[in-house]
Amino acid sequence: MYCRIIALLCLPGSLHAFAGEEHTEQARQNLKNYGLSYCILAPFKEQSALEKDIGLSAGAYSFMGKGLHTIVQNEDTLEVTHDPYAETEKYMAGAYLKTSSTSKQTSKNIVFYSCLEIYNSPEFDAFIKSQDQYLQN
Repeated sequence: MYCRIIALLCLPGSLHAFAGEEHTEQARQNLKNYGLSYCILAPFKEQSALEKDIGLSAGAYSFMGKGLHTIVQNEDTLEVTHDPYAETEKYMAGAYLKTSSTSKQTSKNIVFYSCLEIYNSPEFDAFIKSQDQYLQN
């Protein structure tokens, strides 16, 4: 009987921990999606319907959309001290330059392929996890 009572008392804590893990995983996925959107969008300079759509997608995953990471500012100067979204953009831009996926037909880099290679890499997963300290509660 006492074991059941103890188990029932522990249940809310377990559910809260599970909800916290789910929140963290969703936040990581949103930041990864933001990075993928940025990676695909950045190399293209011409305006198109696709460019506009991907730009809107990036916005949807950002701080102003579904993003769950906090942009940290100095309280006195309001200077941004850490922006997980800007850091993700920098990471993707650097990784994109290092990812070679040249088309045999055109001798140009295949943007979507390169971005997916980065998106699915263990290194990008590690970077995303490094931003956990900036999660909103």
